[in-house]
Amino acid sequence: MQSDSEAREVSTASEKRNSKFIPFLLILFFAVAAGFGIRYYSKTSQATIGGAWEVYFSEVDPGESHYSLEERLVDRLADATLRVDAALYRLNSTPIADALIEARRRGVVVRIVTETDYIEEAQVKRLQDVEIPVVDDDGREGFMHHKFVVIDERYVWTGSYNTTYNGAYRNNNNVMFIDSVSLAYNFTQEFRELFLQTRTEKSSGALVVYPEVVLSDGTQISTYFSPENDIASSLLKEIGAAKKSIHFMAFSFTQDALGSAILDCFGSGIEVQGVFEQQQVSQYSEYERMKKAGLRVVRDKNRGDMHHKVIIVDEETVITGSYNFSKNAEKRNSENLLIIKGNPDIAQAYLTEFDRVAR
Repeated sequence: MQSDSEAREVSTASEKRNSKFIPFLLILFFAVAAGFGIRYYSKTSQATIGGAWEVYFSEVDPGESHYSLEERLVDRLADATLRVDAALYRLNSTPIADALIEARRRGVVVRIVTETDYIEEAQVKRLQDVEIPVVDDDGREGFMHHKFVVIDERYVWTGSYNTTYNGAYRNNNNVMFIDSVSLAYNFTQEFRELFLQTRTEKSSGALVVYPEVVLSDGTQISTYFSPENDIASSLLKEIGAAKKSIHFMAFSFTQDALGSAILDCFGSGIEVQGVFEQQQVSQYSEYERMKKAGLRVVRDKNRGDMHHKVIIVDEETVITGSYNFSKNAEKRNSENLLIIKGNPDIAQAYLTEFDRVAR
């Protein structure tokens, strides 16, 4: 039978062992946590995370972590369990084609719409070979210029990113990934019109079932599709409401009315800064007109394309999508555009990207 003194000795020895073991556990815990944190940070570089939304930007600068838009989309497709509807202007990414094929093998319904000019891409052929239905826009006037994916009728991936190598690794692009059944329904309806080739001529905005969506965190999103909706008027309204500042990043900017509205804002004392894609500055571009008027506009210096189509108003409202600021985007192409309000974190993410691109 163990004496009291022996029990005390055993207890004391145990306490000594624990006193040595507990710091070891703490060191181990913090080492693992630090390792996880490093991995997490490296995978979220150039991303702003919200509960109902995420914002991603392509990483084209040397030394960046390169958790690319391509990899992000592959990861999202890996989570699909029910349906993937993708309207992609151009698809020549092998990893994304692989992810779509794997989703199909898991039993996910996968459907694709692409631009007629790129229906012969090798990766598109691979999809067709495993009986994933792919349709083009049947040679209709204008481009099928969308770059969106709807996953499980709940999540929307949309922005300026074409699913190509350059789109992910050379060009400046942005993507919003949004958790909203209502927004997903809007994009699903647009996809169905394209997939079934039932698009109508330009009409009122009645085709957008949920024109204004409020996310769980209060973020307000208005949805527009061209050529059905009058996107130009909505843009002019937002520009006309500016009180202190306008920042824009434009791959193509040839809409005279929009350019004039921004010039009027500048004339009334509103700060205006803009970045134009170097290769798109021509006699039709608004660049020279703005430059001569004294606006702070620059041509980008990226080795690839500055492919954003973004306007930030008063550091509060973000306008983004596939829609270039051009007549073709308004009148001829199939495009989408979101106007996002009520979320300073999203606005700040785009302003940070503006500063990065404009430097």
